[in-house]
Amino acid sequence: MESRRRFDSGTGPSRSRAEFSRRLLVLSVFALLAVWTRDASAYAWMIRHEYGGCNQCHADPSGGGLLTAYGRVQGETLLRTQYSHRSESEDPGKTGDFLLGAFPLPESVLLGGDVRALEMYIKPQNGPSLTRTIFMQADLEGQVAIGRFRANASIGYAHEGALGASLTRGTGDRLISRVYWVGVDLGADREWTLRAGRMNVPFGIRSIEHTLFVRQATRVDINDTQQHGVSLAYNGDSFRGELMAMLGNYQIHPDAVRERGYAGYLEYVAIPRLAIGVSSLVAHSAVDRYLFTPLWRQAHGVTVRYSPFEQLVLSTETDLLVRSQPSTSLEAGVASMLQADVEPVQGLHFIGTAELLDERPAITPPSYALWGSVAWFFLPHLDVRGDAIWQSNASAFARSNADVFLLQLHAYL
Repeated sequence: MESRRRFDSGTGPSRSRAEFSRRLLVLSVFALLAVWTRDASAYAWMIRHEYGGCNQCHADPSGGGLLTAYGRVQGETLLRTQYSHRSESEDPGKTGDFLLGAFPLPESVLLGGDVRALEMYIKPQNGPSLTRTIFMQADLEGQVAIGRFRANASIGYAHEGALGASLTRGTGDRLISRVYWVGVDLGADREWTLRAGRMNVPFGIRSIEHTLFVRQATRVDINDTQQHGVSLAYNGDSFRGELMAMLGNYQIHPDAVRERGYAGYLEYVAIPRLAIGVSSLVAHSAVDRYLFTPLWRQAHGVTVRYSPFEQLVLSTETDLLVRSQPSTSLEAGVASMLQADVEPVQGLHFIGTAELLDERPAITPPSYALWGSVAWFFLPHLDVRGDAIWQSNASAFARSNADVFLLQLHAYL
């Protein structure tokens, strides 16, 4: 460690390498945070209310994205701060409906949307601070159901980022679509769902913090890494899971960069507030988008979500990362996170997260990050969140630290 500090503060080639590392850190932070979020309804900490599964509240059987009518009721009843006494069984009326109930929808139609803005401040350890205001999200999503058959799709606008979801060309001011699929519910209780189209990849803990190491290293966030394919999902009393045949992301070009393989997870709800899961993914591309060589990559992980009492939820995920390139030996690494969510008053969350990424142990030292976050769901359809993040990113040349502060305001329709 001491030699690394001397290396960072030296002169000549060492200094230029350190400067390169610092610039790389800033660019990496911008690249990750400029596409910060997806739909705000993927909350793994809902297990505190004994919701081990996600299909009751979400159209996606594995969670995240468009809310069902039941999910909207629970969002109004359990998610936001209540300023007067209300029992959980009390009807919230139209407050939780789409556009506050201004346009009544038939039971067969679901609609939802998200608008989000972010103020970001970055202070590298050695270098000038940077401040930006980013318009992150403007999405509309809907679903039409006819009996057991469903069609689901989203459309949105991106000023920057979310390149993997682009429908139009360019790097700024684009039309995007994150998901679109058709599906059929099977089984006596509709516990099985067969889908085809562009979908979130089933792997790990589905969360809104898509810049976490476990989401970036496995490439399975819910921002723009969705894949086209076919999946079969199951939601039972104690088990839930999904297996997807990934056929590639057809919103990126050329075909050589598209990944093909499989991804899936299986989660067991041992007791109402404890869920234990495993995930697995294997994918291949002829030309990797980041490494520019053919690549086989794998991720195999374990997840735990546990609420010892209603005010506290602990979530953890550890993923083994394996990749193989031509002319190189098999490389194995790890990505891990531990998160604690404390809700002392309904709607107000204090969140602490610790992260580790050791992707290439033989070449690069581990990277670390610590998060301190506050989220407040203060009014119907409105929430605000602040994050203070300390990052320590390692490269083959040096280690660079930075402090990142985020303030975001979100409204969902």
